Amino acid sequence: MINHKIFIEKFQVPQAAVPYFSDWFSADEISLVENIPSEIFTAREVAGLFPELDPAAFLSACYRRGVVSVEEKASGTFRISSFYGWMDIFVLTRKAEYDLLPKRAKEDLDQWYFDAFLQAVGAASSGTIPTADAIMPVEEVLAWIDGQADRPVFLNFCDCRSLRGDCGMPTRTCITYKHGINTMADRGIAEPIDRERAKEVVRIAEKAGLMHTVNPNGICNCCSDCCYLFRAQERLQSRGVWPATKTRIVFDADRCIGCGRCVKRCHFGVFSAAGRKITADLDQCVGCGICVSTCPVQVLHLEAR
Repeated sequence: MINHKIFIEKFQVPQAAVPYFSDWFSADEISLVENIPSEIFTAREVAGLFPELDPAAFLSACYRRGVVSVEEKASGTFRISSFYGWMDIFVLTRKAEYDLLPKRAKEDLDQWYFDAFLQAVGAASSGTIPTADAIMPVEEVLAWIDGQADRPVFLNFCDCRSLRGDCGMPTRTCITYKHGINTMADRGIAEPIDRERAKEVVRIAEKAGLMHTVNPNGICNCCSDCCYLFRAQERLQSRGVWPATKTRIVFDADRCIGCGRCVKRCHFGVFSAAGRKITADLDQCVGCGICVSTCPVQVLHLEAR
């Protein structure tokens, strides 16, 4: 058995993936990573390694699969990607293969990926805001989409739920406006959609009970048990600070009929039921507003923090 130590080191393959990576990459992809001598290379150098292949077609396939990244389109230069970036593409485009893994292996890979994400945003623990992600209620998200009318928009599967994969929430929910080199759109993975379709995706996510977070590059529709943003929020104890939030729930307990819909909708245990009596711990609220839209007697609304 070939151990491919060079590939493991150059592609930064985590230990959790070592038993499986040779099934995920072709022999030519592994050989490219192991044998390309330059950090930045062109199709001409690839042709020298693989004289039997069409180097342009091979690199195009490697780019779509996340094995290589574009360094500069104008000059036709590439670089080897990393397992972290490749894994994101793998779970979105080859989910059936990923789901063949044993449960423990998927848990280990998800934990590794989350830890890498957490390290990237760890500045939150020092009191700074690491990303521009902001929690918004559905009406604000729809208005934000209307404000992006001059930008191309794309739809993709949620990478967090694709990796974690056990909450049962919808997965085709990630809306992105990124379309430059090395994006899912440029790799041909994300689906081009229009503004009305983007709004429909958000409305469906709202109905399903997903929270909405917005940053300049797009919209995520999130759960709390899979979504890396909210898992990182929990780890960093940054609720109410990051992801940014401007609002919190106001609860009119005197008019509440005790239906319990808010208890089921909330991801953070804000609401508790004792029989037909609902109580609320508003300090736990992130201001997503998904409880508001299903309250039958309108005893919930958002106000500025």
